[in-house]
This record gives sequence, structure tokens and C-alpha cells, in this order.
Amino acid sequence: MIRRLPAVLILVLLTANCTVVDSAFGTLTITWSSQSMEPTIKQGTKVSARRTEGGYTPRRGDIIVYRAPEDWTAHRAGGTYLSRVIGVPGDRVACCDNPSAALQVNGVLVKEPFITRGAALARWFDITVPPDRIWVMSDNRDIALDSRAEMDKAGGGTIERSAVLAVVEDEDTHHVP
Repeated sequence: MIRRLPAVLILVLLTANCTVVDSAFGTLTITWSSQSMEPTIKQGTKVSARRTEGGYTPRRGDIIVYRAPEDWTAHRAGGTYLSRVIGVPGDRVACCDNPSAALQVNGVLVKEPFITRGAALARWFDITVPPDRIWVMSDNRDIALDSRAEMDKAGGGTIERSAVLAVVEDEDTHHVP
């Protein structure tokens, strides 16, 4: 007797920092292979994400799955990554003019309880996020390559909203107020 497989197309993509299993039901299951989102998402953890189908409305604090822009050099162009949305279109995102300073969005200090105390931001920045783009940062700021590493590229390190493939839907990922 031959058993029939479910009529679900499963596509496995090996990308820069994760393995993505894409189901036909609007979700992605991601096995994260980097430490860049620790402590929120530990290396080797599986998370589920809701595909955006090109209709993503950016929200500060969302953890997103996105494709790296073609001109980003610290990332594999077109590779799939996870990061947290810090700035949405029109936001002014700035940090850190001194080692004890904190991240600011629109002049307001951002509370980030998910960040390991003493995490370095390594590089000062002050950017206003262009229309239809977002500024992303990963939670393990000491090792993460994110918008900060690509500030010399088109968009000043921001990514296009259309580059967002999915949003992690997990109550333990914390949203930025």
C-alpha cells in the first residue's frame, strides 16, 4: 500500500543565517543559526513567522525575516536574515554619542529589556528613515550585522519594506513601545 503525502508544498531554503521551511499555509518555520538575535531567539531555535505577501505594515519592535539588499556587503546579497524593526518611515533613529547613551527614536529613549546589559552599539548614527523603508537592528548588538553595518549603502542602511518576507509571531519576542 502506498501512503500519500499531504498536498503541502514544502520548500527548504538554506540561507545565510537560517534554514527556512515555507509551507503553503502562510507561515514560515525558521531554524535560526546565528547568535545575532540572542537572548530573544537563541541559536538553533525554531520560530514561526507569518508571511507578509508583500503587504507588510512596519511596526517598531517586530522581528522580521527579510532579504538583504543586493548592495549590502556585510551580508550575503539576497540572503535571508532576522532582525528587529527599530525605525519605521519618518522616524529619526539615533545612538550613541557616548558609551552610556541609549538608543533613541524620535528623541525618546527606547526601553529594550531584551538587550543584554552593556551591549555595544559600536558606531554612532543619526538617520531619518526614508519613505517605504525600515531601520533594523538585531538584539545581540555586540556581534550583529544589521542596518548599522550598511549605513554607507543606498538607503543609509535601511531596507525596503518590500524586502520583508515574514513577521515572527511569538509572544516572547517583545515589542518596542
